[in-house]
Amino acid sequence: MTAGGAEEAKYVMPCLLKSPVSDHQRELVEAIAERFGLTLTQRQAIPAHFTLKYHFTTAEIGQVEALLERFGRTHPRTPVTIGGFGHFLEEVVFVEVELSPAAKRTFEALVSTLRSLPWMSWDQFDAENLHPHMTIAERCGVDFPDVWEFLKPLERRFSAWFDNITILTKVGERGDMDLWAVHRSFELGAD
Repeated sequence: MTAGGAEEAKYVMPCLLKSPVSDHQRELVEAIAERFGLTLTQRQAIPAHFTLKYHFTTAEIGQVEALLERFGRTHPRTPVTIGGFGHFLEEVVFVEVELSPAAKRTFEALVSTLRSLPWMSWDQFDAENLHPHMTIAERCGVDFPDVWEFLKPLERRFSAWFDNITILTKVGERGDMDLWAVHRSFELGAD
């Protein structure tokens, strides 16, 4: 607990993606889990998204909410393109998320806004090092080459929007994974 009495909690900040992107992501996650037994992403059941800010812990979430409310009122939604596959080593397979120039500017403004919080922690893959992506399989290991080959004919491209900033909060753990729930979502261009 902090001096103000609030308990610290762990958060992550994604942009949630809507249908048809979310439907496609779910289909890919299910197909990989069924075919290869790679079920971590399926079991996590986190909505389709791309991360805007990696994990941080705070008892001051109200400060973040106030910043995001103002940010949402002053920044419009911006286009992104979803499609093509990528991977981190041979462990994580994802669908690429390409930010338009306008979306890049909005993302940079968000990072700048969050940096105004002196207590905000920054991961090595945050901010300018962030690689926008939508995860579809984790812990691939020896199955990676087969997963990669399996995905090739399943590639699709979508036009979508960077239209929300959502805060997920860690609500528990189950075995080898953290469990997350939506804490609050902020629409961009919400006047």
